[in-house]
Amino acid sequence: MWDPITKILEKWLSSFKSDETIFYLVGGAVRDRKMGHPVTDMDLVCQNAESAAKKLASVQNAAGIRFLKNPEEPCYRLVNRSDKNDYIDISELRGGSISADLAHRDFTINAMAVPIYPGCQPGEIIDPFGGSADIKKKRIRVTGSAVFEKDPLRILRAVRFSAELGFSLPKATLDLIRLHADNINQIAGERIWAELKRILQTGNSTAFIRLMDELQILARIFPEINAMKGCPQNAHHHLDVWPHSMVVLRHCEKMINAPADYFNRGAEAVKDHFQNERRSVLLKLTALLHDVGKPSTRGYDDASGRITFHDHDKVGAAMVDRITRRLRLSNTERTHLVTMVAEHLHILVLAKSDVKPSTRMRLFRVLKDDTISLLIHGMADIFATLGPESSRAYRQTYLSWAKTTIATFNQSIKPLLSPKNDLVRGNDLLALGMSPGPELGKVLYLIRQAQDNGNVQDRPTAMALARKIISTSIEKHEKQGING
Repeated sequence: MWDPITKILEKWLSSFKSDETIFYLVGGAVRDRKMGHPVTDMDLVCQNAESAAKKLASVQNAAGIRFLKNPEEPCYRLVNRSDKNDYIDISELRGGSISADLAHRDFTINAMAVPIYPGCQPGEIIDPFGGSADIKKKRIRVTGSAVFEKDPLRILRAVRFSAELGFSLPKATLDLIRLHADNINQIAGERIWAELKRILQTGNSTAFIRLMDELQILARIFPEINAMKGCPQNAHHHLDVWPHSMVVLRHCEKMINAPADYFNRGAEAVKDHFQNERRSVLLKLTALLHDVGKPSTRGYDDASGRITFHDHDKVGAAMVDRITRRLRLSNTERTHLVTMVAEHLHILVLAKSDVKPSTRMRLFRVLKDDTISLLIHGMADIFATLGPESSRAYRQTYLSWAKTTIATFNQSIKPLLSPKNDLVRGNDLLALGMSPGPELGKVLYLIRQAQDNGNVQDRPTAMALARKIISTSIEKHEKQGING
């Protein structure tokens, strides 16, 4: 059972004599091996962990990195200098004994240990809290009533383990979560995002987002959603803002999980698109927050008698920007989410027959590789909009256009987005006597617009247009247009 682990241990620990240090394998490695899953993280505990880590790093010529697994627990990571994916973590044995150490851990399935005997041979599993039985019963139980009090992040970890492993959360665990839900606000934003991201990576994240909502966890992370609940919409919708958003999430997830059920020619393109897990995570979060700006922009048109949400896309984008900064998302993640929310209405009008090709291309140039994500979001939004004024004909038009666009995007559209395919470039305009600056950018934009509309199809024609624009007023061409 332990053969693969034994080989890893032999590699890292063979330099230690039996009377020097007693190591224990703990945490996820024991749990995953017990479940028959591949072991990805090797966590060891011992006394005088810092000293042991320094010695191992020296003997193995490994890089040593100190970091905090939680605010009070330093960990020493030893990384193979030849292979960054080959590493082990060593932490201090808490409480002076393995029993005391395991009592500090969060869940029974993570509170098991294996002693490492001379020759790097694993011993019998130490399991004081019944983790093995809980693995068999597929349930997440805490090791003690103070688990969430000690570290509120464990609330999110409980949900994440349930989502990742398919384990249940017994009533006692759920009751404790409810009791300590307020403490979520004590957690640093980046730690919250790390757990939330892993929940969203699972194939059934909708169910767990709903569970977090029921447990009052989600509103602690996103207090903005409180205003979305009970916020009525216009007659295009059959649901209020929040339940609508949840349905959009469900449809997005279904399309990510089973693209063949929704797309014919485009199924492979969708599958390839979501090979990057970042995209699926951010699409799901977009689904949840795309209408976050609606409550604050809700109005009433006396003339038509209709509810309005003017500029909710812009307001929502600004709110999402603040949310992503609060949770410490990366700049790339933040830009993606803000753009998706800002453009989620624009994608829905591109299917209309009177939309110019340049209008479509302008949005595609903004979205780039994330175009497929927003097209799918638009489809999910359409699926979730079933009010009495929701036009079946428009729904079908959009769905048909979106599916066709997804199927042809990589081959027909994406290549056009590359600057390499511009018929005229900045250096060409400099050669014609222009100086670097905003006017040069305007000329490039006008030529690209003509190219996108199909009015300019080769370089000589494009260069002729460039000369014409330069010789006349740029402002005149901007007002009159060159693509009418």
